[in-house]
Amino acid sequence: MTARPRVLLVTPMPPYPPDNGGLLRIFSLAARLVDRYDFSLLTFVRKTGERRFQQNAAALALSKIFSEVHAIPKETTEVPRAAAPVLPQTAREWFSPELASSLSQLTSQGRVDLVHIEFLQMAFYAYYAKNVLTVLTEHDLSHLSLFNSYFREWTGLKRWTQIPQWLATRRYHREVCSRFDGLVALTPGDQALLGRAVPEAEVSLIPTCVDLERFAFRPEPDGGAPVDFAYVGHYPHFPNEDAALWFCRETLPLIRRRRPQASLLLIGSSPTDPVRALSGPRVEVTGTVGDIRPSLDRAKIFVAPVRLGFGIKGKVLEAFARGLPVVATTVVQRGIPECRPEEHLLVADSPADFARQCLRLAEDPALRRRLAQSARELVERHYQWRASCDKLDALYRGLLGERASERTDRELEPAA
Repeated sequence: MTARPRVLLVTPMPPYPPDNGGLLRIFSLAARLVDRYDFSLLTFVRKTGERRFQQNAAALALSKIFSEVHAIPKETTEVPRAAAPVLPQTAREWFSPELASSLSQLTSQGRVDLVHIEFLQMAFYAYYAKNVLTVLTEHDLSHLSLFNSYFREWTGLKRWTQIPQWLATRRYHREVCSRFDGLVALTPGDQALLGRAVPEAEVSLIPTCVDLERFAFRPEPDGGAPVDFAYVGHYPHFPNEDAALWFCRETLPLIRRRRPQASLLLIGSSPTDPVRALSGPRVEVTGTVGDIRPSLDRAKIFVAPVRLGFGIKGKVLEAFARGLPVVATTVVQRGIPECRPEEHLLVADSPADFARQCLRLAEDPALRRRLAQSARELVERHYQWRASCDKLDALYRGLLGERASERTDRELEPAA
């Protein structure tokens, strides 16, 4: 083993630009642990489309963290169904014979000490990792729930037609997760749920955090901010699209009954057609921005009307750090268990209650200042990247130490 253990990250796309919460987490942890581990990357890239240009521009940033980048065209997943392993739809869409072969070669050649796979849809690649330790990060466990799933196809009446896929996904989840040497959850709730789903597994809690220096606290300027509300999302991820649509269609009209000029900023990457269609009088859809901080700074209040999914919402941690008071759903609040309603944020789940809480904040500067200050203090106490890096380091070191001890024990066994 080299002085720095060799860790191969397997991801569905390069973690740069980190324009959604999952990629930002991967990039943030690897960047902060690069002095302790020799990271390499095995990932998909696009030959065509906007993402291709982003990925080409990201090569320099990735080279500062990863000693090797093995890029497989995403188009290699376009294989006949009969040529793919028996997998549920969410995983089958990510099966590439080329990526599977590359992982087998890299691990069988002794070039890797540990493989860390990100996201459940990539988990089946553990079957192709040869004689190495494996770790899986579960970013969102909503695939275990038919009613809180982040899949567009599992919402509304359509969910009843998806019961066979849901059952197949649950079976796949249990089977594939049991193959890993370590599992990572992002919230205590997810850790407990994952422990119940895979009781024989060791599940480590390693929260997503926020860069407190980059998202420095910025008190609301005198005279207030020019925009009333802001939301951030990677909109191809259906819960973000759903949140934007629900707020604009169900909640904003109620707010405007009392504040007709109420304005909204929808910030974030790759807005879908339904989200773009929300653009109109006093509703601005920014599209992908290189830095969300200037857009956040235009807003008075951050809204997080997320109704689907599990996990922690990094966007809310960024709002907390930046000094924006937050109105959120129970789904969001549950992912940040340290935060308490009325102390760190306001919580509501129905359109009427969400509108009422938004109006409370819009009309009470003192409440905005109090929530913003206490939320900043919360992320300073509980959500600094240093702590999560140390936890991931401890997981890696523990697994690698166990493997080294097993090898030593075998070497010391007397010959037959």
